[in-house]
Amino acid sequence: MVGLRLTLPALLAALCLSGVSSAKPKAKKAESAKLDDKKTDKKSSAEASKKAEDKKADAKQPDPPKKDDKPDVGPGAGAGTRKVDADKGNDKPKTEPPKEPPKPKVEEEKKDKPVSHRRGPRPRKPSPTLPKGAERSSPKESVRRAIAGGKTLDDLRAGTDDPELRALKEADRVLFPRPLHGATPGFDWNLPAPARRGSPDVVASGLPPEARVSPSTGTEDDAVTAEWLRSLTMPNLPVRLEARVVRYLKFYRDNSRGRAIAKVWARKSGRFVPAIKAELAKAGLPSDLVWLSLIESGHNPTIYSPVGAAGLWQFMPASGRMYGLTVDRWVDERLDPKRSTDAAILYLSDLYRRFGNWELAMGAYNMGHGGMTRAIQKFNTNDFWELCRHEAGIPWETTLYVPKIFAIAIVMNNKKAFGIADVKPDPPESFDSVLVGSGTSLEQVAAAAETSVSTIESLNPQLLASRAPPRGPGRRELKWHVRVPKGRGVSTTSRMAKVWAADSGLASYVVKLGDTPEAIAKSLRFPEVQLRALNHIDKDEVLDAGTVLLVPRSASQRKPAEPETPDVVVVPPRRFDYPDRQRIFYVVRPGDSLTEIASAVGVTAADLESWNAIDPNARLQPGMTLQAWVADAARLASVRYFQDADTRVLVAGTPEFIEYYEGLNGKERIVVAARDGDTLSKIGRRYGVSSGWMERINRKSRRKKLKAGDSVVVYVKKGTRGSSEIDETTPEPLPAPEAPAPEALPAVPSAESAARPSTAATSGG
Repeated sequence: MVGLRLTLPALLAALCLSGVSSAKPKAKKAESAKLDDKKTDKKSSAEASKKAEDKKADAKQPDPPKKDDKPDVGPGAGAGTRKVDADKGNDKPKTEPPKEPPKPKVEEEKKDKPVSHRRGPRPRKPSPTLPKGAERSSPKESVRRAIAGGKTLDDLRAGTDDPELRALKEADRVLFPRPLHGATPGFDWNLPAPARRGSPDVVASGLPPEARVSPSTGTEDDAVTAEWLRSLTMPNLPVRLEARVVRYLKFYRDNSRGRAIAKVWARKSGRFVPAIKAELAKAGLPSDLVWLSLIESGHNPTIYSPVGAAGLWQFMPASGRMYGLTVDRWVDERLDPKRSTDAAILYLSDLYRRFGNWELAMGAYNMGHGGMTRAIQKFNTNDFWELCRHEAGIPWETTLYVPKIFAIAIVMNNKKAFGIADVKPDPPESFDSVLVGSGTSLEQVAAAAETSVSTIESLNPQLLASRAPPRGPGRRELKWHVRVPKGRGVSTTSRMAKVWAADSGLASYVVKLGDTPEAIAKSLRFPEVQLRALNHIDKDEVLDAGTVLLVPRSASQRKPAEPETPDVVVVPPRRFDYPDRQRIFYVVRPGDSLTEIASAVGVTAADLESWNAIDPNARLQPGMTLQAWVADAARLASVRYFQDADTRVLVAGTPEFIEYYEGLNGKERIVVAARDGDTLSKIGRRYGVSSGWMERINRKSRRKKLKAGDSVVVYVKKGTRGSSEIDETTPEPLPAPEAPAPEALPAVPSAESAARPSTAATSGG
């Protein structure tokens, strides 16, 4: 380099001060150029060096240097007039004051943009875990019900469980895990000491206790348990202290959850137990059968089970009707504590008369008398506990059901021994009963009783629509018992006389098969909202044929409006001809079944299947229209139907059918001839139709190569038809298929050959 004169020591010093970066050739050239420039301008170099040292002095060190430590040699140290950048050549990190971390930018929430299928940037990768505190999304029940067309399966299975019953079921899974097939626990043969005369027998059978004890202390523990059991007062049921009963007793005594359940039930027992015990005693039954209803319902009179049982005694609808309970959309007497108790007393009496044993009778109450009878016949024993031991003897739930009743009966008869003696029971249910006429609302009863509507409703949970059931046309007037607060029966009856004398202005309407609240309201020219409010019709409720509704008398006297009928009805491409019958059409409503419709119109379900494109294993969808040929349409007064003259009938798949439905979308059907090498996708792009629709119309793959002249159907917008191509290339209709040649068919096998299996058949060919 011209004009550069450096001695060897000065050059070495420059290389050392330049730092690690001087080892690179490019860095050496840059440093040499800097030295040359700094040599010519000493004043600038001195100012830069001074600034670098001032900057170093101002920097805060985290730890002050010790006396023995040598001072750090910074970029600006040493002799010479070189100008060295303070940020270069320094191996040690800078010790500038720490800067505050930048605050995260709060981005404004972006407005939702319309979603499209255009290609765009790939979505950001989601976080592998949910943010802290974020809740998992749950399915929207309203959407599920809309898709299911009403209540979902979860809704139907849900029921209204009692918290104590739910807790007891959870305890069942812990106390009595379901036994595995092939792994039977066996029996415990260590019997406790013999019982004293007059005390109950203690039988140790069934599954062993949950807490296993060592052999050395097992006998002593069993003796203590037996002594404790002897000290308990037994209920007036023939209790057998089987191992499961004892385990439940220990659960109520020693387990915190068991004690909590017992306390709640001791409190709830005050409401219904005294009255039910009195009714059982009048009927000559053990009064401690009242605890069966506690295990069934937790003494919640409005509880429903997932399978449809309801009330204190959990009657199924059919069983309740067999024992005199009314169950319809207006009243459900299974929810009436008095009426359901009367029915339960009759049912338990019949079960005891059949089996002669309360253990079997209570088990049959749970599993059904038919199932219990079959189990007894199968295993040839009428010992309930023996049936519990057999594989597939009786249901597991029934195996635990009877021990649960015995255990809670013992607990409630020994409250002090189980630590619930200080629990204050709820006050007993008390009321007066008054008779009201058909259709009387609970609002009128509450006004006459000078109390709130909610009070009357809580005393009468069996009245589902907050009204006494209305009287049907041509039927006699019925009186219904309605409960009012204790001491107000006489005054309520006197005030209700004025209500009966006044004209309610209401009339009755009997629901037809196919009726909906909307259709009824339009027919009577009456607002649907008022119809629903007057009859307490829920949003998703399906009205059964024969149900009596209340409507304004003025609406019932008007001439019914013409029923709305579909503009068109689609029928399958099959012809039926019945000279002695006429065709009617029925629009399917939610909840309809093929059997119910067939019975209402006087035909068979098989007839409806043959007349309509119906799969009997699938559900009928609301809005479908079924055709039926009936002998006498005049007898269909209880069915909402219409006839051919009320609508336009189209045969599915015909040109008229396609013309009508595609015309609703502003389209028409054309048939074009494919070119050589065409595919459905290519033809679709030519006419502005998506590949998916081309596949759907022509029933073949969009990628399949077509031959020249192949017929292809396209739905195009009206007025956009390409006449030159279509008119010239549209193929002629296909020729009719030739008649089969009988001589070409194989010969019919003889009787001998048909009876003798062929080689191909036996070999699977």
